Amino acid sequence: MYLKGRNKKLVVLSLLGLALLGCGKKEKVPEKKVVRTITSMDIDSLNPYKLVSSGSEEIMMNVFEGLVMPTVDGGLYPAVAKEYNISEDGLKYIFKIRDGIKFHNGNSLDVKDVEFSLRKMSGREGDTPAQAMFSNIDDIKITGEDEVTITLKVPDSAFIYYMTEGIVPDENRDSLDKEPIGTGPFKVSGYEREQKITLEKNNDYWGEKAKIDGVEIFVTPNAETAFLKLLSGEIDILPRVDAKRLNELKNFKTISGAQNTVQLFALNNKFEPFSHKEVREAINLAVDKDGIIKNVMGGYGIKLETNMSPVMKKFCIDNIGEKRDIEKAKELLKNAGYENLEFTVRVPSNYAMHVSTAQVIAEQLKDVGITMNIETVEWATWLSEVYSGRKYEATIVGLTGKLDPDSILKRYASNYPRNFFNYENPKYDKLIADAKITSDENKRIEYYKEAQRILRDENVAVFIMDPELITAVNKNINGYVFYPLSFTNFAKISIGD
Repeated sequence: MYLKGRNKKLVVLSLLGLALLGCGKKEKVPEKKVVRTITSMDIDSLNPYKLVSSGSEEIMMNVFEGLVMPTVDGGLYPAVAKEYNISEDGLKYIFKIRDGIKFHNGNSLDVKDVEFSLRKMSGREGDTPAQAMFSNIDDIKITGEDEVTITLKVPDSAFIYYMTEGIVPDENRDSLDKEPIGTGPFKVSGYEREQKITLEKNNDYWGEKAKIDGVEIFVTPNAETAFLKLLSGEIDILPRVDAKRLNELKNFKTISGAQNTVQLFALNNKFEPFSHKEVREAINLAVDKDGIIKNVMGGYGIKLETNMSPVMKKFCIDNIGEKRDIEKAKELLKNAGYENLEFTVRVPSNYAMHVSTAQVIAEQLKDVGITMNIETVEWATWLSEVYSGRKYEATIVGLTGKLDPDSILKRYASNYPRNFFNYENPKYDKLIADAKITSDENKRIEYYKEAQRILRDENVAVFIMDPELITAVNKNINGYVFYPLSFTNFAKISIGD
């Protein structure tokens, strides 16, 4: 239709008004909520069965889920498995698989995926088992439409803790190294080796969905560079902050928590002075753990008396309140014939916390007439000569905790290949062995507690502290929690809520 004059102007103005009105009604696209953080080292692999370092697991547990998953208090909850049962003889583990789970590629998870994953992680598909524990598997069978049964060769109460290993789709069997497809609350949307890992929210997640849309994790080995990135606003979360730098973080929130690590002053129990219980007890009495926590960690540490952190609530014994006693320490050394004891502590040079601890202890031991020389060694040297070769008199190191108490306490069993303490005690060995095969949870707890009492009474080492992790976050970030293993649960983090 052709319009003239005033009518034409009215129509044009009306159309213009409608266009402007339409623009006004246009909804604004919400900005994506993405959290940026840092890792000091790149992940080992995109394949869940080739992950080695705790730093890799810390990230990838957001991507891959096991039949069970860890809780913040050291327990387990059903994940891919909606429930599980263990036979009375401790040999059969029966898992009921949860309905409605989708993999990151959109395919539904079924019992065949679980069977394949169990076969893959246990080395039954021609690979090396992901965990040594899996060599105890005798059989894996589908025993129902939604049921898988694992049969062990011998009972092992620690086995269930290893079922956090990721479940993957069987159709991805040939691409596990390239395509990280799991069922977790996040999926990998980008990976630049040695540079950056990008996670994207899994909108099809079966459980409580993530509160943020994604995570960018930058690989930054240098601690100073990482700290500066936080200050400049390039990242939102910085884990493992040095307590000495907290005064520089006034514009950030800092969160601290136990990390289930035991820092200890290890004594070689076959080195002549330390083969005597009296000498080990004297050194324990001479060390001021509170002083170490204050001077080395700025007060961010949980004092210990045995090789288990109290974050393992169910299994850890209570402290009895050991106190420093200089006079008693001197008396014990005199009675043992070592009033002028001198020895060398070998410390890994790449761990400033352990080097600083050695320096503090050296000063403390002077109060009872002991001279402790400090030798710093490269990490590779420490692993080969101290940890594997047991060529040392004393050392200071941190032992990473596990969800499973057997993995923590078997380190002192005489038949354990990496018992670098050179500690031998038949009673202790029996407690560890009995705890591993019993299906009675109450007995298992008591066996492990009694084993810890032996470590404390025998003064096998000086158990110093669980050094608390300190994490700095932007003030608008909430929900950051600590687990008793390396795991940053990004799904719990929110922005501005």
